[in-house]
Amino acid sequence: MNYAVESALAEYSENELIFASELYKKQLTDKVSEVAFYKTLERLCDCGRLEKISKGVYHLPKKGRFGTVPPSEKEIVNVFVEEEKGVVVGYSLYNALNLTTQISKSTVVLSSRIDGNVKNIKNVNIQKVNLRFTDEVNSVICALEVLQNLKFIEDLNLVSYKAYTEKIAQSFSQDAFDKIIGERKYKKSTIASMRDVLDYYKVENNLSDELSDISEYKYLSMRELNEITPV
Repeated sequence: MNYAVESALAEYSENELIFASELYKKQLTDKVSEVAFYKTLERLCDCGRLEKISKGVYHLPKKGRFGTVPPSEKEIVNVFVEEEKGVVVGYSLYNALNLTTQISKSTVVLSSRIDGNVKNIKNVNIQKVNLRFTDEVNSVICALEVLQNLKFIEDLNLVSYKAYTEKIAQSFSQDAFDKIIGERKYKKSTIASMRDVLDYYKVENNLSDELSDISEYKYLSMRELNEITPV
């Protein structure tokens, strides 16, 4: 085994995610060839001292009473959202907002933490979005994710959604919106839907700059929402 590689791996805790390319670039480029580095990782996996959890992602196995205990979904998600690196969206978000009681087998995370565009680790799907995920950015991006997928949310609770529209208005930041739109594409109908919410609550915004005056966009308007939900 290569001592330099083993020494670098020893700095990690059990079940802490190890990103191979990141480790090599930061600590080992001047100590071992890339080929030898990955061969060492392969040998460590073969002998059970290291486990591969996804392409390019490893962890030191944690031994429990009944055998190896793999990283939990929560531990994996935290790596990609902590320190303003990402945000959880999809059904985990819809559940947290009480928009539905339905759940999904996978957790979707938008994160700047990954090198490629998409990575799957166990039941966690991570999608690359190169943003600093401040509270303002998270609030706006979550609103856009809800508005974009509104018609696909199973068992949507319209009363909860109506309450959420007020929170969308209260937490809106034009600066955050502009940053997000520069990094992640959303449908024009989604942007039009957000404009409708903001206009309804009389929140100043520049979303019309992203839209055409001659186009008609299909979305659930606040007027329609008020007609179909209890007062």
